[in-house]
Amino acid sequence: MGERPHIEYIQAQVLPWQASAPGGARPGADIRILSAETAVPENGACSMLIRYPRGWTLGESHTLPGDEEFLVLDGSLRIGDRIFGRRGYGFLPVGFPRAGMASPDGAVVLTFFEGPQKRIVGLDGRHDAARLVVADSESLSYDYGFEHKLAGSEIGIKRLREDPYTGERSWILTKGADTRENLPKTGHLEHHPDCVEEMYLLDGELRWPQGPMRAGAYFWRPAGLLHGPGASLTGFRAFFRTRGGPFSTTYVDEIRPRPLDMPAYKPILPEHLRALAREDAGHTPY
Repeated sequence: MGERPHIEYIQAQVLPWQASAPGGARPGADIRILSAETAVPENGACSMLIRYPRGWTLGESHTLPGDEEFLVLDGSLRIGDRIFGRRGYGFLPVGFPRAGMASPDGAVVLTFFEGPQKRIVGLDGRHDAARLVVADSESLSYDYGFEHKLAGSEIGIKRLREDPYTGERSWILTKGADTRENLPKTGHLEHHPDCVEEMYLLDGELRWPQGPMRAGAYFWRPAGLLHGPGASLTGFRAFFRTRGGPFSTTYVDEIRPRPLDMPAYKPILPEHLRALAREDAGHTPY
């Protein structure tokens, strides 16, 4: 896994749509790049939104030279004979065969590539089936009894994936609405020592020291960075994933005020995103 700059956070709505490369993984679709590898950019690893137009098709049978992970935010996407509707989830390991793709009604898909976005024509089917995950996340139940130290009510998790070799995970977290009175006014700082943490806010609002996150908010947080505490008076749902290792949390003694009042937007961003960043990014997540 290569390096990416700390992004905390950017509203995806402010990022420009651009045409995907004709020879890339999704020709004819539009993309919004959320983050991308900078140390070795030719590796091609990146996180993006892909907007498939109505009637989009890719008839060519192919594989990709890296893992692909995705969550359908809107519409539907067909890969081979599998149809992924809204909140359909997939982790397709390197070499997984795609016998054509289509989006008859169009779709917006949160997508993560762990390699160059180029198609390898043909279907040899050589992939590690132990790493393959396909799921309808809407049909999965939340676990409200999992162990955590998060503040707030109705906190649940849908476990989508845990890599059998690295322990990397992907999940959807939900949190119910709270009031000022039932949230602690302070909280400990924390960090995740063994993994990158990546998040896309699906709906709701999360008040964070860097500002008010709304649907479409995205962060890429390198391992070991102190962060928190947060607050949500509306509740929220968010997609999380880790890179580089299993998820674990270390709390430190330092305590800071919880941002119960609406904080100012003061993001941590690489230079190429600073000119685009703004708090008021509209009312839709894409």
